[in-house]
Amino acid sequence: MTVRGSGSTVSYPVPKLSPMTETETPAALPDEDRIAFPDSWRRFVQPRRGAAKPRKAKLDPETGRALVELNRDRLRALILNDPGNELAEALAAYLDGEADLRGAAVALRLTKLEYRVACYRPMFDLLAADHGLPFAAAALAEACTFDHQWNSGKIGLEQRQIDNYAWSHLHDNKEIRQIRALIATAAEYEEVVAALAERRTSPEMRLAVSVLVPDEEAWLNEVCEEHRAIVPKAGYKAVFLALVATADQLDTVGFDASSYYWLSAVELADLVHRLGAAALPVVEGRLRGYTDANDRKVLYRALAALPGDQAMTLLLDRIEQADAMAFAMEAAANFPRRALRLIAGRLPAADAGERKQLVTLLHAAPVLLDTALPLADEATRAVVEPLTAERRRVPEAPADAVPALLAAPPWTTGAAERGPVVLKGLEPAPINRMHWAAGEREAWESTEHYLFAGFGDTADWSRTRWEYATREFDTKDGQGQAAMLALAHPEVAAELLPRWKAANTFFTVEILQRILVNLGAEATQHLFTATSYDFEFRRLLLLPIANLTVARYAADALVRLKSMRSFAVEWFERHGADAAALLVPDALGKTKKPRAAAEAALRYLAATHGADVVREAAVQYGDEAAAAIGGLVDIDPLMPIGIQVPKTGAWASPAALPQVLLAGREHALPDAAVRNLLTVLAIGTPEYDYPGVAVVAEACDRLSLARFSVALFERWLTAGAPSEDGWALTQLAHFADDEAVRLLAPLVAKWPGESQHQRAVKGLKVLGAIGTEAALRAINQIAEKAKFAAIKAEAGEQIDAIAANLGLTADQLADRLVPDFGLRDEAALLLDYGPRQFTVGFDEALKPFVRDGDGKPRKSLPKPGAKDDELLATAAYQRFAGLRKDLRTVAADQVKRLERAMVQGRTWTPAEFDEHFVQHPLVWHLARRLVWTAESDGPRTSFRLAEDKGCTDVEEEAFTLPADAAIRLAHPALIGGEVDAWGEILADYEILQPFPQLERPVMAFTDEELQTGRLTRFEGVTVPVGKLLGLTSKGWERAAPQDAGIEPGMSCEVHGAGYLVLSLDPGIWVGSIEHCPDQTLRAVVLADRDVRGWDVPAPKAGFGPVDPVVASEVLAALSKATGLA
Repeated sequence: MTVRGSGSTVSYPVPKLSPMTETETPAALPDEDRIAFPDSWRRFVQPRRGAAKPRKAKLDPETGRALVELNRDRLRALILNDPGNELAEALAAYLDGEADLRGAAVALRLTKLEYRVACYRPMFDLLAADHGLPFAAAALAEACTFDHQWNSGKIGLEQRQIDNYAWSHLHDNKEIRQIRALIATAAEYEEVVAALAERRTSPEMRLAVSVLVPDEEAWLNEVCEEHRAIVPKAGYKAVFLALVATADQLDTVGFDASSYYWLSAVELADLVHRLGAAALPVVEGRLRGYTDANDRKVLYRALAALPGDQAMTLLLDRIEQADAMAFAMEAAANFPRRALRLIAGRLPAADAGERKQLVTLLHAAPVLLDTALPLADEATRAVVEPLTAERRRVPEAPADAVPALLAAPPWTTGAAERGPVVLKGLEPAPINRMHWAAGEREAWESTEHYLFAGFGDTADWSRTRWEYATREFDTKDGQGQAAMLALAHPEVAAELLPRWKAANTFFTVEILQRILVNLGAEATQHLFTATSYDFEFRRLLLLPIANLTVARYAADALVRLKSMRSFAVEWFERHGADAAALLVPDALGKTKKPRAAAEAALRYLAATHGADVVREAAVQYGDEAAAAIGGLVDIDPLMPIGIQVPKTGAWASPAALPQVLLAGREHALPDAAVRNLLTVLAIGTPEYDYPGVAVVAEACDRLSLARFSVALFERWLTAGAPSEDGWALTQLAHFADDEAVRLLAPLVAKWPGESQHQRAVKGLKVLGAIGTEAALRAINQIAEKAKFAAIKAEAGEQIDAIAANLGLTADQLADRLVPDFGLRDEAALLLDYGPRQFTVGFDEALKPFVRDGDGKPRKSLPKPGAKDDELLATAAYQRFAGLRKDLRTVAADQVKRLERAMVQGRTWTPAEFDEHFVQHPLVWHLARRLVWTAESDGPRTSFRLAEDKGCTDVEEEAFTLPADAAIRLAHPALIGGEVDAWGEILADYEILQPFPQLERPVMAFTDEELQTGRLTRFEGVTVPVGKLLGLTSKGWERAAPQDAGIEPGMSCEVHGAGYLVLSLDPGIWVGSIEHCPDQTLRAVVLADRDVRGWDVPAPKAGFGPVDPVVASEVLAALSKATGLA
């Protein structure tokens, strides 16, 4: 391809034919020698000469004129401070109105706007308007050769040398790109080139000219040769990436991309468009250098667009990297025959991981296997066909058996859109009011803010007093004004509201809530201004308001602002009828954007509140409006409303996924229907409750849907989990089972460590939506054991919410989530080998073991032998192996949970105790090894569970639990003199305990310590920092870092009484604990608060009362850490 400029020709490379193109490309296959340029990159392509019809340049000279006036005094001062400087004289001539080209260049370089220097575009437009485009281009070329020494008080311009790194800054300068595009398409291009030809008097000017007119090939060739000889450093050559248009130019300039640290999508897209396959060395070079995830995505997208074996091989070399797979799929879909040949060549030597990815690539698009494979050479087919021969087993359903939603979904039917009805003169209903949820207004009215304290008690203040108190309103900053608006008499506040400095100030949500309570919907516009920095605040504050401003915002959020869609849904739920009445005029108006948003909102309201609500709202605007709105909301209930129907990624190929069977399991969905199913799943996200999902659930086999759902999620992960297809994660909530839970739960715990916290949060919500016991158990495990604090806290909040919804505490919910692994059936404990049987038992750590038929324990379950029943023995052996595997995590968790319950003094009712301990087939084996206490109206009795599951006391007498007893695990601090007796009883019965209970040390605060609040026995002790950090596993908290990142202390809550606080010297250095390996306990006090800042809280005299178990555990942990135990 060639493009002609002024007497020169620019050549764009055409890739050589691939060895695969031995015959003419079938119509059903793409041309494999083209550039598959991404549509999303077309906006980045810079116009070049000849690519578009020449046109008159559109200029904005007034901005430049205003800029000159803004800088005139400063520029005059520079001139006065630099007498005799010819550049100063030239600038003075230009400012005096002369057409001095050099003065114009100086002005171009020195004008600035606040912190923005060298405002090229405004000044260029001014020069072009006043003196012509050739003059402006010549002045800009000259300006590009200047370096500026700022803050010199003088002109401060020097000639930039050709080997100056500053040239590289021009390659990604947005204004230079704009001007270059303007010149390339200008009708005066030939005149510009002629003017610039006169300026090409030095290497620097020749480079500057080519920056502006790179389509002058002969000039650019000369500059490339010149630059290579003069400037060897690759980093200085970045400017050429925006200029070169041939492979020879790129090679001549000698650009080494591996040492270049920045190549944006804008630059690379334009480079690929100019060079085609010749851009590959730049892409390959950048991949050899340092890249982050965003860099690699841009580079991989370029590789996916470039023809040739080398580009695809670079992707195939990296397919085991998560961020490369999606682009390898894109490349395979763009170049299917090449992909098949290269994949077939790699498969024989591939290891298991690479082989899995390569097989996945075969399904990147239907064209690979359906069209390209039959046309491939014999060697390729011999490798690939065996991998795809068994892709389908169940016959496809006939067309009339496929659900209508999946056969012809409403978004594909091609029904003609109704013509827009535009009615002029409709004024929105005068609705401007508040709709408070139950208790919402009262809650907001009770919020406090530190600024309110300055006014004291204002409950009885009159209007007159408030007028006096706010007399200096205009002198206050935005925060001070906000406090007055929140508290003042409503009539006074309403008069002050228009003068509120709500912009560019950070407000807490509490003060804004009080303003809304005080002023109501009249404050809407000011609240928009005040919340411009925080959409979460806006989401909360706008919810009670019903007026046109908020209605339009909610409609826009519904269709356009993905992050605010949940707000829009909630707002429309609260204000349905008012919302409809407010939006009817916009839906019948002429302006496109508000009309589209209002139409979508009304359709959404019709789907959620009923079409009658919307029709009734339209009646007040007249019969014609009512008829038009009636037609608008008369839609298919399965048509998605308020969202754009998503396009699923190439990775989601039906051919690579398990079949989805129709109910009855006799037929499977055809591929076309599966593609529509994928769209249904992409639509039905947590933000959009799409009824089509229920249609699919009813029509299809649930088990096959579950397998399909899990496989879809796994393919998404394999493809690098592209964020635009995040629905592949949320769709698990629709059909997934416990297999999905086992797959998802460890990923949720791991993702935060891969900088994917938001994905982990979404995964948690999916687990909650799945809602099975296994899913809730997984959330609970994350809440208790996750490595990353943020996701651990999120999981804890979710467990608390689930428990509250069930009327339980989080601990009570955890009791109900302990799995029984089917052991409630006694037969499950019998392992039948036919001629011989074994019985399952559990030790003190819940590790399963077996006894033979004589009751003799065995170290392990024997493998089935020749004399055993093969089917029975194999099944029994596998069942025991599965039980051992399942128990590994659960057993340790239950032991820790019970120990924590003992330390925290948790109690159970007799009914709860019986259900979750006595009758639970697994936890029973732990419960019977522990000592418990039952307390009723004062007396406390210790007991254990006997073999018959009855209770016996320390005298080994039968004990009946009182109906109102509070049952807890016994701590030695509670049962005192009975500890030894219980120890003897457990020893007699050879009962081992799952954790230290009876032999636990007992410690207590002395009377003096409780009276003074000082624990002098620990003060002055020096402790290794690692020992102190170990206290965090016992419930101790590190203080917040202070100056230089030093944590000055630690504290532990003494439940119901206060805190035990350590003041450390010199303190723990965050991120560098080895800096101060030893810490001295400067003070150890009992206080009513924890450590805040550097201050040690004052000792609390008369501390207590303190639970003896809490005191013992806190002191035991501290004594062990300090070595004073």
